[in-house]
Amino acid sequence: MKRILIQSHILAAFLQLAPLVRVAQTAPGVVATPTLFILRWVFGAAAVAGSFHGLSGATGVVPTAVRATNGVRTSVTFSITSSSHGTARSYSATSGLPPGTTLSTRGTLSGIPAASGVYSLRVRGWETANLGGNWSELTVPVTVIGANPPVVTTQPTSLTASLIAAYTGDQPLTLRWFKEDLEVKNGTNATLTLPNAQPADSGRYRLRLVNSLATVFSDWATLTVQAAVAKPVITGQPLGRTVHSGEDLSLAVSVTGTNLTYAWTRDGVAVGSAGPLGPTLVLTNVTAAAAGVYRVRITNPGGSVDSDAASVLVVGPVRWDTPTQVAGSVQLPFNAIVGRRYAVESAAVVQGPYALQTEVVGQAGGTFVADPIGGEGRFYRVRPMP
Repeated sequence: MKRILIQSHILAAFLQLAPLVRVAQTAPGVVATPTLFILRWVFGAAAVAGSFHGLSGATGVVPTAVRATNGVRTSVTFSITSSSHGTARSYSATSGLPPGTTLSTRGTLSGIPAASGVYSLRVRGWETANLGGNWSELTVPVTVIGANPPVVTTQPTSLTASLIAAYTGDQPLTLRWFKEDLEVKNGTNATLTLPNAQPADSGRYRLRLVNSLATVFSDWATLTVQAAVAKPVITGQPLGRTVHSGEDLSLAVSVTGTNLTYAWTRDGVAVGSAGPLGPTLVLTNVTAAAAGVYRVRITNPGGSVDSDAASVLVVGPVRWDTPTQVAGSVQLPFNAIVGRRYAVESAAVVQGPYALQTEVVGQAGGTFVADPIGGEGRFYRVRPMP
């Protein structure tokens, strides 16, 4: 008999996979993190502990809700599980697909959403791998948000400095502005205007008034013109990604400029620690609530600049899928993220030590790890790599 031990909140059911396979629940506390799961194969002659009779008693779907961004490619895989019969082996959508998306028979919703809104996606899980047998439907809300809030691309700037004095006196009366003890060119009016003022224009200014009776000077007025500061320039945009729940999430932006401050947002709402934020946003042990569109606004005295949108999707924890026997080997599929690297490790006992067996890259349609049948059996675990 082959026995699979797998974390209780992932799967706690009996499935007939082949005449020699059954699924059983492991003891609590074996696995330390939600992205680490244990699988053990015990070989021997066999009997079937139960069978997959259908999904009429389906009790849940993972994930329970999905967030995506209009115009940004998305990919998330569903899993419908029955407390008494196990996990569906194929999937279809009966209604509520957002425009621009499709649902594969493996339960993967993918595509580029073409319209914002909230969609009630009706997912049907089937007993067999070819959309056959018993089935059950569950509704998953899919929220497609917009990706382009208002952005100020050019900030207003002050280009002119003016000094103004008021006076009385008999005419004829002449006026002359001085910077320190030097006459200011064209400074012969009560208002002194300095177009495109520069730091060199900083200093003390006063107005001299002269008529036939007296010469009078105003008080000194100090003008300070600060050097123009270039607004920040983004040299590397934050990149969207898909992560498993329970992982840490890191988003980073590269910027040139001085005196920079950072304001990170998710779907337009401030996110991050209470203290000053930097060019890297780190969120630990993420849940489905961390999904959304992230941006960062970088500001200095020269102005502000907003990053591109980075769409983050959070899918369910890493889990083993239904094993299959092929010739003298067993294929161990799991719900990998396409393009993500995973380490598959094994040990003779559940406590370890675990050694790297192979590294695999997530592929569309699922990821498989082949293992030959024989020996005393081993424990296997899979974890995402950074």
